Amino acid sequence: MKLLHQFIVLMGVIALAALHYPIPIFGQTTLAIRGGMSRATVGGSDAKLAVALIGITLGASATIPIQEKFSLQLGGDYVQKGYRNLGFTTNVDYIELSGLGASRLASFENQASVYMLVGPSVAFNTRCGASFSSPAGILYSPGISVSDCGEGTNSFDFGITGGVGAEMAISEQLTFSVNLLYTMGLLLAAKEADIKNRTLILRAGVGFPIGK
Repeated sequence: MKLLHQFIVLMGVIALAALHYPIPIFGQTTLAIRGGMSRATVGGSDAKLAVALIGITLGASATIPIQEKFSLQLGGDYVQKGYRNLGFTTNVDYIELSGLGASRLASFENQASVYMLVGPSVAFNTRCGASFSSPAGILYSPGISVSDCGEGTNSFDFGITGGVGAEMAISEQLTFSVNLLYTMGLLLAAKEADIKNRTLILRAGVGFPIGK
């Protein structure tokens, strides 16, 4: 909640600053860098006791205008995912590629816009680590860690991503955006369990328009 509150305050400050720049930011191809927070867990019949993990995400994107109110956003991100279940914690890092349609819902004096994002994503497992902590009061093994759990996880995932975002003009050469996205994995994340990735992402980024 604290991080979300900070994002809201920052958005307000930037919105006030953007009012001084009557800049047409739409209809331009924009390259962006972005980063934020991931809240990852899993779904499926073997995930009833799963607890979410907090991680980070970093990446870049290119937004290409297709029509007046529709753009294609191509992105590549490093995303930390995983889950905790019955003492076991599994951390999985992915490189995630996405192709999202961005439909503009509203614009404000051609300086800011609110849009909806939806589309497919493909993720490649780059690292997996697992650890186990004994419940309090249990005398056996106080804890074990495994640096590589790759044999028990699938190396590839396919999912559907959807969410909302906002973009504001800072100057003729710079924009600021914030997105709230949810990715639902459609393939099994583990080889011997019915679990699928579920990831909520809050991220912010700066963009650089390169055309008109």
